[in-house]
Amino acid sequence: MNLLKKSALLAIVFFAALLLALPSMAGDIEGTVGAPKPDNAVVYVEKVAGTFPGGKAKMDQDHKMFVPSVLPIVLGTSVEFHNSDSVQHNVFAVGAEQFNLGTYGTGAGAQRTFSKLGEVDILCNVHPEMAGYVLVLQNPFFAQPEPGGKFRIANVPAGDYVVMAWYGGKTKKQNVKVPVTGSVSISF
Repeated sequence: MNLLKKSALLAIVFFAALLLALPSMAGDIEGTVGAPKPDNAVVYVEKVAGTFPGGKAKMDQDHKMFVPSVLPIVLGTSVEFHNSDSVQHNVFAVGAEQFNLGTYGTGAGAQRTFSKLGEVDILCNVHPEMAGYVLVLQNPFFAQPEPGGKFRIANVPAGDYVVMAWYGGKTKKQNVKVPVTGSVSISF
């Protein structure tokens, strides 16, 4: 490798290392949610500049329940609905998106990519007592509280935001200023 190429490569490596060493301009949002089952809540930053890719997620049907019963995802995420029970199940949805994935037996399933923001109620027409939720969000800055109600949303870009707490179809909101470093604390 000639000297010019080596110098250019060293400069690129140096600047990449410098960028990685710079402190991130992001803080954390932490706090508590007071709800009967706080682990069924979702706390999320309503809107963050940029686009965020969807991914893959799974919601199982086990013991005639949707597991997890609340699934927060980013817009564009593909969710696999799987049947772990020894009986047939169905998945249909109402809300921000409406669909019916049909009925299928043990070990089978179906998939759906979510393309609209908002709450989607997930139901089974074979077992009307079954209900779950998919909460389709704009960004990955969300958390589900622990059973005691504590939550933490890490590495939120510094700035002013609206933070929402969703629980069983109802929401509460608060305005927060996320610091460049450190954390801000809120309660719902």
